[in-house]
Amino acid sequence: MYSVFEIKNRDTDLLKDSCYFKIFCDKNADFVKIEIKINESQKDWVFLLELADTIYYQIELSLIVTGDPHYPFYDVFSDKFGHQNYFATMIRNIPEEEKALKDGLFPHQARKGLKIFDELLERLENFAEPMDKHLIETDPLAYNNAIFYEKKGFAYIHGKNLMETIDKEFKPGGSLYRSLNNSNIFRKKEYWNSLRGRSWAIHDGLLHEKFGQHFDNVKMYKPIGKYLDVNTFSQLNT
Repeated sequence: MYSVFEIKNRDTDLLKDSCYFKIFCDKNADFVKIEIKINESQKDWVFLLELADTIYYQIELSLIVTGDPHYPFYDVFSDKFGHQNYFATMIRNIPEEEKALKDGLFPHQARKGLKIFDELLERLENFAEPMDKHLIETDPLAYNNAIFYEKKGFAYIHGKNLMETIDKEFKPGGSLYRSLNNSNIFRKKEYWNSLRGRSWAIHDGLLHEKFGQHFDNVKMYKPIGKYLDVNTFSQLNT
């Protein structure tokens, strides 16, 4: 990332003065946080990673955000007044979300990512194994994140029944399928078999309206060095 985004001086091998690089790793804390930005004024991150200990002394992948600064930025992380909305989990910024959707992004995504997760996961497993860690756990923020983790070899501690219900109800004849009524850009009828479309519809409140449930309380895990073959989207179409 240093070389690709020119945030490291090639002559001195030091980070450029304009680059924002921060590591929080207090000896009394049970988590570590790494942030990289092109400069301190950047609203999102080139790279944001937070790891924590679980109550069973395994590793929790608490947060991973990457953003390619060469692509447009959509301020979905702030409401219309400029206040942070905790990664688009509180008050939504609808105009910015509409722009993000039109540009092919998923919910909670401010710009196109770096596509480095496979390398990160490999490094994380190599880091964890010598410390006698056996599992990596994570809480997917959105429906598309859960499907993404499935494709990387993760399975469910809890939430699989919800995922299977979502898949069933988005198929023709299901209650979520019937609720895709083209009432707004987030609820187009053709979204029934689209990972991006389903996720935006759920983010827009469709799941809560039909079942009184938000997309939460989903937890996933991956054993170090193993791939678990789980698929809750029977006919995946991104």
